[in-house]
Amino acid sequence: MLYCGSEHVEEVRSSKSEDDPSGEALALARCGSCHLTPSPKDLDRRSWEKYMLPRMGHFLGIYSDSSTRESLIEGGSAKERVLAANVYPEGRLIDEASWKKIQDYYLTGAPEDPIPIKRYPIAEKGIFKAVRPAFGLRPPSTTMLSYSPIEQRLFLGDAFTGGLYVLDPSLKKMGQAKIDEAPVWMSADDKHYYVTVMGSFSPTDAPIGKFVRLRKDGEGSTETLIESLQRPVHHAMADLDGDGSTDIVVCEFAKWTGSLSWWQNKGDGDYVRHVLRQEPGSIKAYTVDWDKDGDQDIVALFGQGDEGIWWYENQGQGKFEERVLLRFPPSYGSSFMELHDLDADGWKDVVYCAGDNADFPPILKHYHGIRIFKNRSGELTEQSFIPLNGAYAAKVLDFDLDGDLDIAAISFFPDYADHPEEGFVFLENDGNGNYSASSFPEVSSGRWIVMECTDIDRDGDQDLLLGSLAFEVPGREDLVGQWAESGISFVLLENLTR
Repeated sequence: MLYCGSEHVEEVRSSKSEDDPSGEALALARCGSCHLTPSPKDLDRRSWEKYMLPRMGHFLGIYSDSSTRESLIEGGSAKERVLAANVYPEGRLIDEASWKKIQDYYLTGAPEDPIPIKRYPIAEKGIFKAVRPAFGLRPPSTTMLSYSPIEQRLFLGDAFTGGLYVLDPSLKKMGQAKIDEAPVWMSADDKHYYVTVMGSFSPTDAPIGKFVRLRKDGEGSTETLIESLQRPVHHAMADLDGDGSTDIVVCEFAKWTGSLSWWQNKGDGDYVRHVLRQEPGSIKAYTVDWDKDGDQDIVALFGQGDEGIWWYENQGQGKFEERVLLRFPPSYGSSFMELHDLDADGWKDVVYCAGDNADFPPILKHYHGIRIFKNRSGELTEQSFIPLNGAYAAKVLDFDLDGDLDIAAISFFPDYADHPEEGFVFLENDGNGNYSASSFPEVSSGRWIVMECTDIDRDGDQDLLLGSLAFEVPGREDLVGQWAESGISFVLLENLTR
């Protein structure tokens, strides 16, 4: 399987010569030092030649002309961080002959066309009915949907306006707070809401994100607890050092120089940062007793190069030991992870999506989709794979109340040319792990980037909320105009089971 590093390692070892290493062996040595070595079959030949090999060359100090390196490095506050990390070396790290071997290895081994993705036939109608709310923003730039059943409020974050909007169960606007660009994640305690604010939806290494707190009673102004974050996208909260106070885990996705850190609560609003992993692409983190030893560990998903799921085992007294649970090739585009005990055995299983497809003009990738990993006493084994172009989030629940687990999923990069219905797919389980797929007629009315699951109408079944963000589609510029004009920030998918 592509996510298993041993297959790649054994292939390379079999063809390696100390005197004259093959392109395959050189790829393992160079590419594999930073991430799981990709297979030539991960992309088609044109994508390797036009996009990926030149980009790989940049990371090895190979540029087409003297101005290329400077053009790649972001200016402003991000520049110092990128230079310090030596993302783009000034000089070559590999000789011309070795680089030619690596290029030949990928170009000769790549398929002429992308490997076809398997598809479920998708019916237009299923158990969900789309309801368009009166609320909307132009252009729609939804980055967060979070529903609180206790307060019966829906919170919507918007990148373009920088607003955090509050709606009632009828989806009418109750109020809003201006907290900067792209509120992206939210949690709460008895008195406060806590919000991660990206600072920039567009990729950047600039430290302009933050973590803020708002009072539930509406009194006082927004309070910034942590600032100067690099494009943070998620947070988790727990007592990690056993001192009785709530600490914070922050995922700084950034662009090239992000990190995963936990922030130790020292009291009186003072937090001290402890870096767990100084790498970009941290997407989501859970605080969970992964090994069942009584303390809170951290399980985190990374994309952006060195992709995979890492476990930070709590050693006590604020110390953590890093362990790799799963690694994926950098072409996967890891986009989502959720921990959920699917078989009620007391161990958290993993629902994972690969589907990010924005690094160059998107091609359809046969490994994009939803993977479910079974947790066996802390070790993860792939149980099932459901292909879906551009998969961005998935919820595994008994939506139709028939006693088995179904899957609801969104795609931010569906096959808009031939299968736009992939933007949302409901996979109904027949009880034996076989699925029938459906969508809804208005699926192309938005480009769905976030999904929330809740029983918003309190009828006993789970409804869905899909948030839309207008984003260019190569070859379908008309869609972006339609999304911007319609102002559909989200839709409610009402579950008709009850």
